[in-house]
Amino acid sequence: PAGTGDERPKQLLVLPGNQAVFPATQETIELSSEKLREVSEHLKKTRSKMVGVIAAVPSRRGATLELYEVGTLCRLVDAEAAPSTPSGSPRREDQQDRRIRVSIQGMARFKVTKYRQEEPFRIAEVEYYDEKAELQAAAQDIQVRALTLSIFQKLLSFDQGGKSSDKSGAQRARTLASRVRALATPLAIIGFVGSKLPQLTPEERQQLLEERSTRRRLEVALELLEREFEAQQMQSSIAADMQKSREGEMKRLMAQRQAQEIKKELARLRRARAARAAEESGGREGEAEATQGPELEEEGEEEEEDEVARLADSLEKACLPQDASRIAKRELKRLKSLEPHHPEYTTTHTYLELLASLPWSVSSEDRVDLKTAKAMLDEDHKGLDKVKTRLLEFLAVQKMRGDMKGPILCLHGPPGIGKTSLGRSIARALGRKFCRLALGGVRDEAEIRGHRRTYIGSMCGSIIQAFQSAGTNNPVVLLDEVDKMTNNSTFNPMATLLEVLDPEQNSHFKDHYVNTPFDLSRALFICTANDASLIDRPLLDRMEVVDLSGYTLEEKVGITESHLLPKQRRLHALEPDPSASKSSGEPTEPKLVLTEAAMRALVTKWTSESGVRNLERLEGIGPDARGVITVDAHHLEHVLGPQLYEPDLAERLIPGVAMGLSVSSVGGQLLFIEATRMQGRGKLTITGQLGAVMTESVHTAMSLLRSRFVRSVRRSHFPPSPSDSEVLATLYSSRAPADEEVGQGVDTDRDPFRGQDVHVHFPAGGIPKDGPSAGVAILLALASVLLNAPMRSDTAVTGEVTLRGHVLPVGGIRDKVLAAHRAGIKHVLLPHANRRDVLEDIPAKTLESIEVHYVKHVDEALDWAY
Repeated sequence: PAGTGDERPKQLLVLPGNQAVFPATQETIELSSEKLREVSEHLKKTRSKMVGVIAAVPSRRGATLELYEVGTLCRLVDAEAAPSTPSGSPRREDQQDRRIRVSIQGMARFKVTKYRQEEPFRIAEVEYYDEKAELQAAAQDIQVRALTLSIFQKLLSFDQGGKSSDKSGAQRARTLASRVRALATPLAIIGFVGSKLPQLTPEERQQLLEERSTRRRLEVALELLEREFEAQQMQSSIAADMQKSREGEMKRLMAQRQAQEIKKELARLRRARAARAAEESGGREGEAEATQGPELEEEGEEEEEDEVARLADSLEKACLPQDASRIAKRELKRLKSLEPHHPEYTTTHTYLELLASLPWSVSSEDRVDLKTAKAMLDEDHKGLDKVKTRLLEFLAVQKMRGDMKGPILCLHGPPGIGKTSLGRSIARALGRKFCRLALGGVRDEAEIRGHRRTYIGSMCGSIIQAFQSAGTNNPVVLLDEVDKMTNNSTFNPMATLLEVLDPEQNSHFKDHYVNTPFDLSRALFICTANDASLIDRPLLDRMEVVDLSGYTLEEKVGITESHLLPKQRRLHALEPDPSASKSSGEPTEPKLVLTEAAMRALVTKWTSESGVRNLERLEGIGPDARGVITVDAHHLEHVLGPQLYEPDLAERLIPGVAMGLSVSSVGGQLLFIEATRMQGRGKLTITGQLGAVMTESVHTAMSLLRSRFVRSVRRSHFPPSPSDSEVLATLYSSRAPADEEVGQGVDTDRDPFRGQDVHVHFPAGGIPKDGPSAGVAILLALASVLLNAPMRSDTAVTGEVTLRGHVLPVGGIRDKVLAAHRAGIKHVLLPHANRRDVLEDIPAKTLESIEVHYVKHVDEALDWAY
């Protein structure tokens, strides 16, 4: 409809805005030149200057434009070109994309009821709010007047809040306050708050616009204003605190700089005074004091409680070597020039503290009483005579010479035998400090040698840390599980131990962090390992390997009676602590007693190991008794359950099975070898996850039998059958002379394996097996197949064979014999060259219950086995 242009039309052209526009306020919106031309043509047709402006709902970028339902009727006031492209950039030729700023004046609020048109612009039917009636009702409401006054005062307080902020904020607050004084009505105040507060979100502005009640709109406006005022106060407080902090820091820095200058001047005056005194006296002492006056004493004289002076005094008392002293003085001088807040101050201070705490010249006095040392070793451990003898030899030489460098011992043996506790007993016997380094899983050399100080969080290596914690330069250092260190193409920490364990190099060991030589030669290094083959050969050459075999039955019973059982009784409150009993006067009798028969049964029927680790674990299972209880062998099944191991082999070996002996990182054990034959083409199959050495042993045994070199005599208790006699005749009737070359003159018609496949299997295929000690057992298994006769079930055998049938010596004799003894074996066949190992390592009491037979040739083994 036609009119003056200020009417309120029922249909409005709706323009989207970035935020809500309030009545009685003037805002600007941007339109493209094309959109402005279309709007102008439409308004010209309707002879109106009114448009509707509705804020767009915030949404993701690229989503469809959505508008709120409530907007503001606005009158177009003016239009001007918006700032174009930045200066220096080319001007666009397309004038349709040019942006125009249009000034609009808010008139009244409305709500969209229906859209009549969507393109090219939106035309909506609207319903206006009755602002006049609402104002008349609000004028009579006392709460409205109170809220209006509160908002007015809060707006004026922004002028005071801006005084503590920056100049621009204060100017902005004063401009805001001047505009507030010009407001007359509640609607004008609401519009001012909604449009001028910069921190309001589009949703909060829209909420302030949509509320119908004037009182509710004033309440919302007051809440938003109070929040804005609190934020401004907090910002002003933070700015004031930061300013105060900066001023305090500047004052402190100035004071420190002045103090440093004063100290330098005082030091210069002292040196000049000392120089004059030296010139007057002409003595050398004055000259030395003037030229070499230690800086450490100068700092101590300035202030006794100063941290740098305390550190300097600690460095003097540490008696550093020449190189370390030079580095310490240089770093201490550098520390004095640094401020405490400097990043390098803490790292330098930590480094100097480490230098001061290391035992450069502190040593513990060795106990050189051989009888006392031997008594201590015997008290802590039963058996292990080799290690004890070697240590007593070291003590004897140390007693005579006084300055002998410590040996590098490597205790090699199965788990649970007491290698770690033996290292602690050695330290106790020598009267030295004890340090243990767990090397299992170590993969980085920096864990041993330390990190360089250039790295953040760097620290010294575990070797230096051990000496620092010990406090002496001659402790007993136990390098535990050295064979379990990571060793591959990327990481090889074993190479780092070469310098640590080499007597020719460890006197000048250089940690990356300490960066100055430290003497390790006075320490006694003891390494432990379960498998020496996993240690690098260059590192193993620097060690004195001491093999620790498993315990015998008598030794296990003795350990149980003297160590393990009392320990478990004390843990389970079945025996009072000796120290507590002496002080209280109570009796020290235990409440649980195991007879010797029970201990022997416990060792043989519930454990099968070289050490005593599982034995101690089983002894932790005990009855809770208040009185004294005596446990015998027949009680064990009720306490521990059914027995786990049968010491005697109940069944006899069947044909094709031989019983060998092996040794591994967990000790000695029985090794069963199975063989069978079948019709085929002479193929040999070997299974059981064997290494190259054992595979070659199988081929050697097979070739030895096929060459008809071995002669065997059937024992009388195995009566020959016709088939057995035929096999024997085929195998051994044409035995070659002793000096005949192996492999010459083989009669293929009498080959016992012609037309047959042979399969040799080693049970427990999931466990890798290798080593040169199974040749004799393999040959006996193959012979058992060919003879169709079982091997003696009370006999175990070990040894390697050659193609001529000679039996070669092997290692691990003690572990193998003890494993056969634990299994109830009565006879053991060993190479004749290992006789001295039996005499030296096997206790006489063990040899009383097991018979050892020595063989030089496989003929002797076959004669005994069959």
